[in-house]
Amino acid sequence: MTGLKKNSVFIFFNFLVLFSIAQEGTRTTQTTVPGTVGKIMIVPFEPKLYMSEIDMKVNQQTKWEFEKIRENFRRQLNNQLKSKLQSTAPVVSFYSDSAKMSKDLMYIYQSTDLSYDLVSNPNPNSQPVKKSGIKNGQIAVEINTDKKFMNIKMNDPKALDYLYKKYKTDYFVFINQLDIVNNPESYNLATDTYMRDVTVHYTILDKTGKYIAAGAATSQFSSKENDPKKIVSTSFAPIATYISGKLANVVKPEKTTAPKNK
Repeated sequence: MTGLKKNSVFIFFNFLVLFSIAQEGTRTTQTTVPGTVGKIMIVPFEPKLYMSEIDMKVNQQTKWEFEKIRENFRRQLNNQLKSKLQSTAPVVSFYSDSAKMSKDLMYIYQSTDLSYDLVSNPNPNSQPVKKSGIKNGQIAVEINTDKKFMNIKMNDPKALDYLYKKYKTDYFVFINQLDIVNNPESYNLATDTYMRDVTVHYTILDKTGKYIAAGAATSQFSSKENDPKKIVSTSFAPIATYISGKLANVVKPEKTTAPKNK
């Protein structure tokens, strides 16, 4: 009887262990739904396309030189975008291994042309949008005078295909220019402050060169704020959320489902 009890306890203990492992496997095992997308590549803006009116104020607080201020904002904008885009698909960042990838980044810059285009007509290959109507009793056709932004156009059609094959990237988020300017019209006499505008010019292409989205995203922060970390958190983060949302509306991200417990 004693031996039978011992065997029963041993069997019961093994059952508990096996049941526990099975439950853990059920929680972690995932099945992939077909139709997933590849990676997203972020292309940071060329250093020469950094336009800022606040560097002197930032320098007074941080003692950073111009190049360090510029590179900090360039890197942090990239990081904010990477953080937001990762919820859509894996992200390829040139800051992950800049030494090995620097040649490819230069190749991208050499394969693109800058184009100052209408926000309402971001594809430089298409005709400007025109508005028609009635003016003084006659039909009038007017060129759209909407705001413009710094756009890019691929001048080397092989570049995107090269990047797709090497990095498995289906989409490319180009940050074309970063502007940080004072907005004197927003001056508040009571607080002796004004707002500063942060504008990010961007273009999103797929691996075939098709325009997914393009334009300029803007946010603001107070003239009293000169701490780079706070500027990034208050102004860069919402812009990154906006741009990543533009891509998320088109991309169908990988979805995973876990089997239900029976």
